[in-house]
Amino acid sequence: MRLTAPARVVLALCLTGSGLFAADQQQPSGGTPPRTMASAAPQPSVLEGLSGMWDYNAELSVDAATGRPEQAPRSAAARQVAAPGGAPAVRAPATGGGGSTPTNPAGTNAGGTTAGSAGGNSGGVSTFDEARRAMAILLAAERRTLLRDLLEVPEKLTIRAAAEMVSITDDLKRERVFATDGKRRKYHLSAATFEATGGWQDSAFRKEILGPNNFKMSETYVLSEDKQRLFVIIRIGDPRRPETMAGVNRVYDRISPGPLS
Repeated sequence: MRLTAPARVVLALCLTGSGLFAADQQQPSGGTPPRTMASAAPQPSVLEGLSGMWDYNAELSVDAATGRPEQAPRSAAARQVAAPGGAPAVRAPATGGGGSTPTNPAGTNAGGTTAGSAGGNSGGVSTFDEARRAMAILLAAERRTLLRDLLEVPEKLTIRAAAEMVSITDDLKRERVFATDGKRRKYHLSAATFEATGGWQDSAFRKEILGPNNFKMSETYVLSEDKQRLFVIIRIGDPRRPETMAGVNRVYDRISPGPLS
């Protein structure tokens, strides 16, 4: 599958880190304001090519750091079975905040007594440390929830692309519409709440996600030249610190005969 020249540039930047995002954030010399993510819409052929139904290619979708498969393939039916009552099926995220939530409740020490009680230390320093640990537990749990929901693997995608917006519906029939004006808007996905912006960059659609506690994530959608394969490049972390970033490179194959009407 060959990529167009603009798409190759976008894909190369995404695969090697966050160059595209970082370029958007850096202040050019001379005091000129940085350009916004939103730009002119691509050619109609790109909008038509992006629109359609897409099937997750588990063999080619890999963890960006290790090159290993992102997950074992699972059908949409399996995801539904794993999600009784309509709750979304999810997988454990490959990056960020791994491990299970500690069983000790916030504010309880290793001996099972509450900080400040007769069985524990009641000094101000100890109470402060317990509160700080409790806050760290809450923040870690919030990040795990966000990663879990944002890194679900939609094994089918239905996309409708237009100059002013891109609608993405997953195999659990959850639709999210992203305007391409670069303005920040609020979204919900399962238990996750986040803000996102959307925009066109050459022939690619890109959305940038912002969550609590400085969480940053980007998704870039790039077509192959024959428009039969879709690359979804996901990066997590601060683009100003590329060494801290992680992510996955997902591949989808077209399963509809052409763009949606």
